Amino acid sequence: MARKKRDKRDYTPSDDYNNDFLQTEDEFNNEPPMLSRSDSRKKQKKGFFKYPLLNILIVFFLLIPIVSIIVFLAVQNAGAPDNQVKEENNVTVDSNKKAKEAAAEKEKAEKEKEAAAKKEAEEKKAAEEKAKKDAEAKKIADAKAAEEAKAAEEARKAEEAKQQAAQEEANRKAAEEKAAADARAAEEAKKQQEQAAKSTHTVQSGETLYRIAVNAYGSAGAASGVEKIKQANGLSSNNVPVGTVLKIPQ
Repeated sequence: MARKKRDKRDYTPSDDYNNDFLQTEDEFNNEPPMLSRSDSRKKQKKGFFKYPLLNILIVFFLLIPIVSIIVFLAVQNAGAPDNQVKEENNVTVDSNKKAKEAAAEKEKAEKEKEAAAKKEAEEKKAAEEKAKKDAEAKKIADAKAAEEAKAAEEARKAEEAKQQAAQEEANRKAAEEKAAADARAAEEAKKQQEQAAKSTHTVQSGETLYRIAVNAYGSAGAASGVEKIKQANGLSSNNVPVGTVLKIPQ
């Protein structure tokens, strides 16, 4: 324990100065004596060897990482030359391999380029030949179509002429038939007029229906003739005025 110093400011002169001095000296004498440097080292050594097994284990665990690092460095240094040679050889092999691969790729690219150019030229030639053939085929097809169109036009005109001729012939025949029919109708009308003139009778003074019927149908058919004359002229009695024109049915 360090000796206690008194602050000058706290010091106050006292009449009992001698008593205070004596008391302070007694306190100083009661403190434990200070150890020397050699004594303190001996004391530490005694504490270290007090637990030897624990100390050995501590040292062992401390040495493990150090030894591992030393072994690792030794192995690395031992394998460094071989690895360096291998790396150099690998670099040389890789360089040669890359050079060969580059040359092969270049040759392959040139061959592919030549093949592509050749293929393009062949395709171009084939396309030109195809276009030429298509043009010739189109020309032939157009000529054929023109001929067919011309033939169709001629056939159409011929058919129209034929139909026109047939129509004209039909019209001519129809006109002839109409003329003939008109002639027959006129003849028939004339005959009917003549027949009508022959089948009429103008009632004269003193004539009766019976007398007229006897003259037209005879005495045997006079009775039925009277009824025919009455029906043909719409008469209801046998009395007919003089001058009446009667139809005499056949």
